[in-house]
Amino acid sequence: MKRSLEYFPVQLFAVIMGLSGLTIAFAKAWHFLYLDSFENIYKTLLFLNTVLFFGVFITYIIKWIKHPQAVQKEFNHPIKSSFAAAISISFLLVSIAYYDYAPSVSIVFWWIGAPLHLFFTYKVMKFWIEHKFEVGHINPAWFIPIVGNVLIPVVGIDAQPEMVNIFFYAIGIFFWLVLFTIVIYRMIFHNPLGKRLLPTFFILIAPPAVGFISYFRITFGLIDTDSLFLYFIALFIFVLLLTMIKQFIKLQFFISWWAYTFPMAALTIATILMDSAYNNNLTYYGSIFLLSVTTLLVAFVAYKTFIAVKNQKICIPEEE
Repeated sequence: MKRSLEYFPVQLFAVIMGLSGLTIAFAKAWHFLYLDSFENIYKTLLFLNTVLFFGVFITYIIKWIKHPQAVQKEFNHPIKSSFAAAISISFLLVSIAYYDYAPSVSIVFWWIGAPLHLFFTYKVMKFWIEHKFEVGHINPAWFIPIVGNVLIPVVGIDAQPEMVNIFFYAIGIFFWLVLFTIVIYRMIFHNPLGKRLLPTFFILIAPPAVGFISYFRITFGLIDTDSLFLYFIALFIFVLLLTMIKQFIKLQFFISWWAYTFPMAALTIATILMDSAYNNNLTYYGSIFLLSVTTLLVAFVAYKTFIAVKNQKICIPEEE
């Protein structure tokens, strides 16, 4: 099958999301769990994440220059269009990853990612409104362009006034609830998701987990009923997905497997922040457990991706 830059998938930005999430998780474990041995792991992951980010981003820009029609096709696709916002989210996550190491670099990435993500939010929502979709088109990946706004206050609280950050937080949380209702309706009353999209179920963990993290930043470390509401929704969905584990372990590898990684990293980070407030064995060992699971998961999916690249299964035409 012909391999070409034309088929370089926008979904590969999910790789940056997953690796960035793991990098941030190790940074928080280093600072909040006082695990000094994690400092070098964090810095190594940060370096790898930065190199990979620029590799994927520059390659996609070259694709946009050489094959603009292919990029336009992805941006107008009912499913792939949602992954376009993973570009701006990657900027935001790299920004957060640098926050504990080089705040000035972090702010630069934030200033690129925040307005770019607002642009993608308006573009995708306009696309949804102006085109006709079937309920079967919706899947958890649709959360990406909207709920990504909740990430902006994590660094934005140090870059912009509180009202600006609450603006982004409100957009993400409100439309998460709207889309979550539609996604649940689709899951119950329509055909099941295809095998290629099954891993996107894990995206359901991300909005409440990231919402908890963002709320923690906006309120300068406050954990109250509202934030606990978000955290326990994320935890409940995680346990629910564990009961469905047989459906996931027998799946053939797709790039969509990276959908497992960032949501797990977000839940791990949220649990570490919980431990910073409660400081008990449950939250501490829960943090260690989730960090271990997320690390193994990212390593395994990265290995499967490497094998797919080696076997020339990437940058080929996909089945619609």
